Order: sequence, then C-alpha cells, then structure tokens
Amino acid sequence: MKKLLAIITISVGMMAAANANIVLAWSGLDGFVKNDGVTPLLDGGGSTVAILIYSPSGAFYNTDLVAGSHTIGDEVIWGSVVNVLFDPVDPYGFVPEQNYAQAFQAGFIYARIFDEGTTANPNSVTPGLWYYQGPIVATINNTSDPVTPDNYNMNQGTAGFDDFRTDVLNRQVVVPEPSTLAFLGLGGLALALRRRMVA
Repeated sequence: MKKLLAIITISVGMMAAANANIVLAWSGLDGFVKNDGVTPLLDGGGSTVAILIYSPSGAFYNTDLVAGSHTIGDEVIWGSVVNVLFDPVDPYGFVPEQNYAQAFQAGFIYARIFDEGTTANPNSVTPGLWYYQGPIVATINNTSDPVTPDNYNMNQGTAGFDDFRTDVLNRQVVVPEPSTLAFLGLGGLALALRRRMVA
C-alpha cells in the first residue's frame, strides 16, 4: 500500500512538472519616446531592436549596460525583434505581439528596446545610445492553463501626451570617457612594470 501511494505521489509530481510552463505573449503597442520625453523613438527612421530578457535574480534590471551588449550578469535573451518598430504613420513605434513558451523557470522577465540608429544588430549595441527598459515582472507558472498565455506589456502606460506614449528610453549604454581609458592604460602599464621588476 505504501509503495502504491509513493508511486501515485511521484506520478502526480512528474505530471505537475511536465505541465509547468511559461507561456507568454509580449508586446509594446503604446509607443515610445526618446530620452527628452517628447521626440518619437522612430523620428527620422532608423533601426531598433526589442529584446525579451529572463533573469533568475533580477539583480541587474536597473544597471547600466556595458557598451556593445544587450544584457549583463545572469540575464538571458529569450526573444528578439529586429527593426520591426518602424511605421511611417506612427513614429512612436510599436512591438507587435510575440509569442514565447518554454518550461517554467523561476525568476524575472523584462524587456529592452534599443534605438540603434541605422545599424540594428541583435548582437551589438551602438555605444552612447539610449534604450528603454520595460517593467520587471516575476515569471508565472502556467500549470493550471498552459494554453492561455500571460501578457507582458513593455509599455508602463504613464499617463501623458499622445495616447499614453510617454514611455521614455530611460537608460544609456555606458561609454568610457577618453580620460578614463587613459587612466586604465596607465594602470595596466604600472602593473606590467611592477611585474617586470619583481621578476
């Protein structure tokens, strides 16, 4: 009897684990403006990259990125949309609904949209440009209804001008200043000389 109960318990646990999914419909339909809070993201055309990001810790959500990267720390790209935001009729841009599904992982989801001028590339970020970071949300286990996706909206929907289109590209890719680079170079030279003297 005990063996039977143990088998049933294990079977139920395995079924629950098999049905544990993250099923997500992510989008940004309300538009975005640049860091001045006024200029549409796609004013004058250009290229954009929208990235769906997963992080088990969420610790790097509010951290400036290093130039040349879309992610930092333990972040993983779960999906990307390259240059689909351009719409001559709507320069504020939008991200049409994208579907994403995989086995459940506890952690956090957020999104970033990069204004990359004229060279959109999901593997690089032009130094010095601004990017928008969507809200951070905890991952949801879709065990109860894996067919129905949860919705993730990149837009925070801050009330403001032009139909809530006030989601600002709110962070900047960090670029070391020439003086900083010079100090780094001097530090490296000092270490090299010290190592040589010790040897």
